[in-house]
Amino acid sequence: MSQSQVWWEAISGGTQLDCIYTDFSAAFQSVDHRLLLHKLQRSYSIDGTALAWVGSFLHDRQQRVVLNGQTSSWTPVTSGTPEGSLLSPLLFILFINDLPSHIQSGCFMYADDVKIYREVRSTSDADLLHADLARLVDWSSTWKLQLNAAKCKSFTITLKRMPIVNHYSISGEILDRVTTMRDLGVVLDQKLTFESHIDSIVSKANMALGLMIRSLQAGHRGTKYQPSAIVAAYYANVRSVLENCSVIWSGAAKTHADRIERIQHKFLMWHSAHSGINSQSLSYNSLLSVHSFTSLAARRTQHDLVFLARVFKHKIDSVSLRSCFGLSVPARAVRRRDLFAVPFGRVDTVKNGLFCRIPRKMNEFLHQSGELDIFRDSLYQIKTKAKAYSKVLTATTYPPAR
Repeated sequence: MSQSQVWWEAISGGTQLDCIYTDFSAAFQSVDHRLLLHKLQRSYSIDGTALAWVGSFLHDRQQRVVLNGQTSSWTPVTSGTPEGSLLSPLLFILFINDLPSHIQSGCFMYADDVKIYREVRSTSDADLLHADLARLVDWSSTWKLQLNAAKCKSFTITLKRMPIVNHYSISGEILDRVTTMRDLGVVLDQKLTFESHIDSIVSKANMALGLMIRSLQAGHRGTKYQPSAIVAAYYANVRSVLENCSVIWSGAAKTHADRIERIQHKFLMWHSAHSGINSQSLSYNSLLSVHSFTSLAARRTQHDLVFLARVFKHKIDSVSLRSCFGLSVPARAVRRRDLFAVPFGRVDTVKNGLFCRIPRKMNEFLHQSGELDIFRDSLYQIKTKAKAYSKVLTATTYPPAR
């Protein structure tokens, strides 16, 4: 089961999910070479020349510190996987890969980020999660990794008005309870509204846009204004911030989505004033039409469609993720035959979440696109039609002003 599915099921089922985000102190630098080679041999049956090669890769390394032109003496490197190497992350993953088998709660790992979670219906469930946290501490001690309790956080996902409040600790140190948590670039809140995430990206995009405008205005005097270069700069520095990981948070409330569109509106007004392109109005719909821009909401729909196509074309190789999107098999004949099953959503947060929103949008896209077949047609064909479809959505949502 994917991490996102676990989160959304907690919201959909009206339950409470407690999650503990852990942090290893200097994780990559703390890997004991002897223990790593032991695991490679015993757990993965790597021996002989291959094991000797890895041992040679790790051993006989030295390091020193250079500060203000002064250097320290060379010191042997007795632990850690060499930073900057392509092999280093793989060795670390192999080193901690057995961790989930030592705990009973759910566990997700990405590089050196480890989080454990459990559905909490009573204090006894919280005690079980706490016991697994203790097992995680014991496992870390056995393999000479150290958890930094000051950076470990406990986080709850639920729609309950009065959730069960639990306090988790590591070696007697109580972990901070947080109401928002940044997870691989996305700021999660307890109800998965993504309000905090949009606050963050709107703030970053506004700063990036302000810096871009000030820089270009300062360098504009006596130079020729190049619209294509300005648009490219906007795409790279501003729009990329507003669209990062949009598949996850795209179902946020319209009030939040409108805040994102205002940033593009602000850029288009400034761009019109400097590019010499006359617009009958400074309204957003008129500027989109004049500059041949696509609304950010329509682009997010395009990203949703391409994401699902990539999943079913094995461009995103994840069996657990693919299992989250089922095909529709109606029990009786229906007038409109949908390809994907749309799960039931009890609340708007679930209805607009990616596991309901994306198959619903894909069904609408397939009905509008006629003969398109996401299994037979190439990904390029799907992307092209999804791009055209997003432009139609922009024209429908933001018709040109008369």
